[in-house]
Amino acid sequence: MRRRTLYRALLVLVLFLLFLYTLGVAGFIPFKVSYYITLFLILLFVLLRWEGRRRVLR
Repeated sequence: MRRRTLYRALLVLVLFLLFLYTLGVAGFIPFKVSYYITLFLILLFVLLRWEGRRRVLR
């Protein structure tokens, strides 16, 4: 149950970051914000993939 709650919180965070990313691409906020959001989302993706593979291998 705890993992499901974590994933739901991550979903809300990712949706919010994607909204900010879209504003950065559209030019409403500095594009540098979108750059850092992209780096964070790539890092989050890699961490979640590693966690998923580690869980399967157990």
